[in-house]
Amino acid sequence: MAEQQTGTDRSGRFAAYIEARKFDPPRPLLIKAADLAEQKAHALDAGAGALNATKYLLSAGFAHVTALDAAPGSQRIAAAMPPEQVRFVLSRFEDFAFPERHFDLVNAEFCLPFIAPGAFAAVFAGLLGALNVGGIFTGQLFGPHDSWNVENSGMTFHTRQQVESFFADFAFVELTEEDKPGMTKLGEAKHWHIFHIIARRLPR
Repeated sequence: MAEQQTGTDRSGRFAAYIEARKFDPPRPLLIKAADLAEQKAHALDAGAGALNATKYLLSAGFAHVTALDAAPGSQRIAAAMPPEQVRFVLSRFEDFAFPERHFDLVNAEFCLPFIAPGAFAAVFAGLLGALNVGGIFTGQLFGPHDSWNVENSGMTFHTRQQVESFFADFAFVELTEEDKPGMTKLGEAKHWHIFHIIARRLPR
């Protein structure tokens, strides 16, 4: 997403972001995570956006991908993809029933911070619980120094200690923290505080 986040016109901003991302290559974190997956029967692309990750997961050998997003623009992109391999669900995270121990990989690129604080714990627990034992989670959480961390943003931010606590049943493959100025996809200056995560679910 780009532009300052206030929660007032987020749907329009997401639509602009999806359009800007349409032809982007897969992010390096996803490429690394997909290569780590021991099984490739079914992946979840959460916050699928322009479905760049969905397309990459298919090319990386996943037999089926569920793409989840609340944006109609995402649904239109998904309509051109093979229905026998891609299932698109038009839904907010808060309204999606995550199936327990169903996916070999869950990809959540730059989408989880947009879950409202009051809903985050339950939604994230459901998302992580949807992974099979040995399955891979990859995605980002935002830290408290992020410039979108303002009053009434409707977003959720976490300290490193909180991030680590979410993954008690996982082994980190990567946990990289960025805390620096940069730019958004739509060309605006922004301070990013991001945790980039790859983690494998342990057999507990």
